[in-house]
Amino acid sequence: MQRLQGATLSLWSSFTPVPQYAFATLNLKQLKQRMKSVGSIRKITKAMKMVAASKMKQDVQRLENGKHFGIRSIQDLFANETYLQKKQLTFKINKTLLVPITSDKGLCGGINSSIIRETRQVVRQNRNAYKLFLIGEKSLGALQRAFPELLTQAITAIQTPINFINSSSIAHQIQLNVTDDVDQISIIFNQFKNVVQQIVKRVDLLNRKNFIAQFRLVTKYDTAEPEKEFVQNYMYEYYVATAFYHAMLNSLASETSSRMNAMENASKNAGEMLDKLTLEYNKVRQAKITVELCEIISGASAV
Repeated sequence: MQRLQGATLSLWSSFTPVPQYAFATLNLKQLKQRMKSVGSIRKITKAMKMVAASKMKQDVQRLENGKHFGIRSIQDLFANETYLQKKQLTFKINKTLLVPITSDKGLCGGINSSIIRETRQVVRQNRNAYKLFLIGEKSLGALQRAFPELLTQAITAIQTPINFINSSSIAHQIQLNVTDDVDQISIIFNQFKNVVQQIVKRVDLLNRKNFIAQFRLVTKYDTAEPEKEFVQNYMYEYYVATAFYHAMLNSLASETSSRMNAMENASKNAGEMLDKLTLEYNKVRQAKITVELCEIISGASAV
């Protein structure tokens, strides 16, 4: 009996207690809730990606159908007029009305930030040489505080899909903000190259006064009906409206394609985070089970 007791005492004295881990920082319930949240975000981003992909097909098709409508028609008319080329009219540009085109909604990658960054770089070269006419909620939020004295007007919540009527209305509103001291209009927008590439492009347009000065030298297309003054103003409206229509079609296609890519990347990142959280959850759960087993064995040994 003494030997048995000694053996029991020896066994108990040689037993090393299992270290207690700080499971409060790795609570299973918290991990489970976080896994559920990440899984919900993943479902939302997947759904947004599918919606953006569906819209992108329509926007790209609309761009393909309308990207050649009237674009550079007036510029080509001026370029092919021999008398106008002999004159070689040049205009001094003192002030420019910048028109950056951004989206009204976010979650579309870096296309809005690239437009805003380009606009800031242009304006900071000579602040007094520019005015701003903003299109899109994102440009208004980013540039309103930085250049409040340059802002003339802003248009947000534009109805989609874009058509020529919407673009013509916006172009007309922009022309109303072209004062006598503004010599040209510059549109800054994202040009759609393909699904994964959009580039920032700037298109410069003449003001009405300089346009009419050039148009008066066009002799080949001079007609008696309708009146010459009507033709000049009509051609200028058409010249500005087609440029804005082309820019807005490109901007909308770039927005939807960039949103699709952004949501795809977000879904991928959420999946990777969910895998890491699942692995961490299993590790903590297994560690707790191991500790409980060690406590049971140690208790049985003590008895």
